[in-house]
Amino acid sequence: MELFLLSFATILTIIIYLLFKYFFAKRKEQIPLAPGTFGWPIIGENIQFFISLYYGMVHEFVQERTKKYNSHVFKTSLLGQKVVIFSGPAANKFIFTQGNKLIIGWRPKSVQKLFPSTSFVPIEHDTKRAHNVISYFLNSQNVERLISTMDNMSHLHLKNHWKGIHEVIVYDLVKLFTFSLSIRAFMGIEESDKILNLYEKFKIFTQGLLAVDINLPGTTFYKAMKAGNELRKEMKVIIKQRRVELLENPNLSKVDVLTQMINEQDEDGKYMTEVEIEDKVFGFIIGSYDTTATTITLTMKYLQQMPEYFNEIIQEQNEISRQMMPRKELCWNDIQKMRKTWSFVNEVLRNTPVVQGIFREVIEDFTYEDFHIPKGWKIYLSFGATQKNGEYFPNPTKFDPSRFEGNGQVPYTSVPFGGGHRMCPGKEFARILILVFLHHLLKNFRWEPKVPSEKILYPFFLLAIPTDGYPITLSAV
Repeated sequence: MELFLLSFATILTIIIYLLFKYFFAKRKEQIPLAPGTFGWPIIGENIQFFISLYYGMVHEFVQERTKKYNSHVFKTSLLGQKVVIFSGPAANKFIFTQGNKLIIGWRPKSVQKLFPSTSFVPIEHDTKRAHNVISYFLNSQNVERLISTMDNMSHLHLKNHWKGIHEVIVYDLVKLFTFSLSIRAFMGIEESDKILNLYEKFKIFTQGLLAVDINLPGTTFYKAMKAGNELRKEMKVIIKQRRVELLENPNLSKVDVLTQMINEQDEDGKYMTEVEIEDKVFGFIIGSYDTTATTITLTMKYLQQMPEYFNEIIQEQNEISRQMMPRKELCWNDIQKMRKTWSFVNEVLRNTPVVQGIFREVIEDFTYEDFHIPKGWKIYLSFGATQKNGEYFPNPTKFDPSRFEGNGQVPYTSVPFGGGHRMCPGKEFARILILVFLHHLLKNFRWEPKVPSEKILYPFFLLAIPTDGYPITLSAV
């Protein structure tokens, strides 16, 4: 009798499961996919998308199709993947706040190979630890020390590389500066020869992030892998040395990201592996120095083109300098007073996004705006399509920093640093660095572009960069 009941219960469970699976599958079939086209076989819409990406026009690619399909969500095919493109503030909010159990960051094969810990560390776990480390790094006890470091390094950089020099290429110099500061802040390295050695290798390493992952001599990816291996050898020596220092002095006062990574434990009390530490430090450095250098370069370009705003910002910075006296170093309160300067930077990022969008991967089927989004598909979230939409930004082609003054914009319309729990962990680091550097720059120099009509493109499909690096002629104040 017991055997019969057990068998009956097992059969009944199987029947219920099959019925549930059948009706659930039928229900999914009834929910339509997003409108759109996969384009040509194999090719998809790669040609149109990547041409628009290179020229900074992805927003037009997206807006044309949004209008055609009358939807802020549409499907296409990119990089051999089925992709749903999202745009609009509702999409931004969904991706950054509600989609954590449905989508994860998508890492192309090139990134997976250059960052080996991605094969065993879940992205959501990765992000949480990154926030933990950076939040400690930028807490109230450490932020003043960080501002002091940024202040001194900005002053020295401008003195050594700009003062007394008639012509400079802004992007190259600013990138060296932001890299040097990131290496000092994240790894505690101050020696200029070591920094220059790492800088040259990181430049090669980052070029492979979106390269075709063909590891043959001569290819961009091969060079990136080789540079990555050399960087890891150096990192292992640095980590070993830092662990020895911590063993000898557990209360080591050195405050940098590497030290925090070594000490960081998860909920189970486990420490990070060496590969995890290497990958996260590399990720922090790449995410901070390149994007910040681009933002500073673009801000300088826009400032020179907008004399009415330039004068306003000069007045703001001069007033901060006056209020500081006799104190010479900037502090947290000074940074908070740079409202017009930061509004100008935000309008620069709205008008010319450093990054035009982000890819994500769907890990669970879900429905969005009455469309079925299947597991395994990829999502591309377009920032520019929202930031250059007249519905959210009236007269979107007009440069107007006042959009970000007062209460600013409607939430999730401009998201250069992400949003919600997906806010970039390094946002505050970047904001402080940009404002500190601009303060010293504006206090000491004025400039004229050598190529006034210089274009801004997205080489390697990554970041916005002036084609000539923004060469200028300098004059001291």
